[in-house]
Amino acid sequence: MGETQIPVIEIEAFRLGRPRGMDVSARVRNACETIGFFFITGHGVPAGVIDELMKQARLFFDRTPEEKSKIGRTGTNFGGPIYTPLEAESLAATLGQQGLADLKECIDAGPRFLGDRWPIECGDLAQAWHRANGEFCDLAAVLRALFADAMGLPKDGFEPAFDRHSSSMRVLNYPEIASPLKPGQVRAGVHTDYGAFTILRGDDTPGLQVRRRDGAWINAPAIPDSFVVNIGDALMRWTNDRWVSTPHRVVGTTGDGASARRQSAAFFHNPSPDTVIECLPPFLPEDGKGSYPPITYQSYAEQRFQQSHNSSAPLVIDTRRQ
Repeated sequence: MGETQIPVIEIEAFRLGRPRGMDVSARVRNACETIGFFFITGHGVPAGVIDELMKQARLFFDRTPEEKSKIGRTGTNFGGPIYTPLEAESLAATLGQQGLADLKECIDAGPRFLGDRWPIECGDLAQAWHRANGEFCDLAAVLRALFADAMGLPKDGFEPAFDRHSSSMRVLNYPEIASPLKPGQVRAGVHTDYGAFTILRGDDTPGLQVRRRDGAWINAPAIPDSFVVNIGDALMRWTNDRWVSTPHRVVGTTGDGASARRQSAAFFHNPSPDTVIECLPPFLPEDGKGSYPPITYQSYAEQRFQQSHNSSAPLVIDTRRQ
């Protein structure tokens, strides 16, 4: 692929501690500084784990609205799921854009976030969810070390910031669109992710687009047995904007807005709630001052959450040491 496209990086050498791992770090650093997105292969995640998650999630999304609403949009159980119905969220609002509601529905869950309870009939989904979440956590640990190495930090340099990480996983369903959309309506509005980084697995249906630094939109292709990794706003702040948190969106796949059904799973890897996000030493300018004031991840995440949900409700994150 050319420099203007999304790089594909084989990370097995780094993951297994082989000599070519240094080359992997250099490629990751270049991708993070230029486009903020890259594909990874050689990740070590069993394909069957993700396939089962997608299968069980599809069965859930095929239920009636009444059945799906048994999982509420809030709850009192840390680690429980929440369900967001179709057109109930606008991701473009996180960038201050007043766009139409997104044409997607999703389930979210994260150990440090409040949610509902898994209904009895969703037991297989819950099991698939927890197994996939464990694999994503393991892969995120590899990527933390890889990012630290790419920055010139010790490979364990990020570990204190993630000792109680507040990550979550979201499975999204974009229903089939058979007729033209409303002007300006898309499946997921233009946005950046506000955590450290995101690991995404989508199906074969196209639609994910990434905005290059020159403003041009490029399509993210479907690459078998790969994950898309993108930099989030917290990591961009850590690097004083050297690494790029790139705007992206999900659109229909034809000119009239029609599109086949699409499904994806996104793991949002976030620091511990009390981690202070401030410029890291390798990225400090000569005056020793970063571009952003220090802020705890919990405070920053709450600001962005309220924007996307058009709400002033607090974002409750479990801060207990566990």
